[in-house]
Amino acid sequence: MRDKRTVSLHSDSSAGPDGIRFRKTVPYAFGDIVTAGRWTLDTSSLTSYPAHW
Repeated sequence: MRDKRTVSLHSDSSAGPDGIRFRKTVPYAFGDIVTAGRWTLDTSSLTSYPAHW
């Protein structure tokens, strides 16, 4: 949700009728440190785009 300057982490994938679906979504604010498995991402380094993009 770029208009609110958030980052969403999607996880727990499973097969759905039209492809892969994610069962869990966790929102983070820009600037948060996000850990996903063995990876860590500092979201303050991400580029923010307009909401209509």
